[in-house]
Amino acid sequence: MFATELKARLRRGELTLGPMMSFDFWPGYLEIFKAEGMDFVFLDLEHSAASLRDVEEICRVGRLIGLPVLLRPEASVYHLIRRYVDMGPAGLILPWTEQAAQLDAVQDGLFLPPKGKRGPGGPAIFANRGLDRAAWDEVEESLCVVMQIESPRGLANLPELGARDWVDAILVGPYDLSLNLGRHGQMDHPEVIEAIDHIHRGAQALGKPCGMVIGMPEQAAFWRARGFHFLVTGEVSVMIRQRTRQFVETIRAL
Repeated sequence: MFATELKARLRRGELTLGPMMSFDFWPGYLEIFKAEGMDFVFLDLEHSAASLRDVEEICRVGRLIGLPVLLRPEASVYHLIRRYVDMGPAGLILPWTEQAAQLDAVQDGLFLPPKGKRGPGGPAIFANRGLDRAAWDEVEESLCVVMQIESPRGLANLPELGARDWVDAILVGPYDLSLNLGRHGQMDHPEVIEAIDHIHRGAQALGKPCGMVIGMPEQAAFWRARGFHFLVTGEVSVMIRQRTRQFVETIRAL
């Protein structure tokens, strides 16, 4: 149900791959991703123009074909979390996690009382086995919550933040992290690499899987060698652009 198998894969340390959707929200992509062996989809609302209708359709397709959709809201605030969970994602990716108050708001918006303050509703309610407490426990236990670290403050507070039992994994936000370190986009700078390794070590100390965002297969090889097995493989339009460039260059070289 929802992200139960995804969470098990992450705990086992298996290679786990998923693309990001930020600009193009055709639900049919999910069938392609599923057929080609992707393990989840990262639906980005922090930097996108997706409508609630787009979100609901993508989440529903993910549920129907068994491909978990992890949704990243614009911010970790109660009203956004509650609204987006009603759309039926398999879990959340929490951007710019830096302080306990953010996770308090997520907990309130994600869980029903007494653990949180969410009231059940929305299109995803039809996917529930029932509306009793046992049925809601099944839903909440199957959600995958990923905390994203993108700043030195978040890195410093990682031991406290990541210790919550409902946080399933940690994800590095390498681009914003590089900006906040004063190394704008320099992913290969030693200071940026050390900060990312620091986050990975912190996640290991907590017993939580740690993920990384990549853009090219060469980056995957580099970060896998450093112990990362949970990988966001890049944005759909970027993947299309890379394939288009390769296609055109190959034909022109004939």
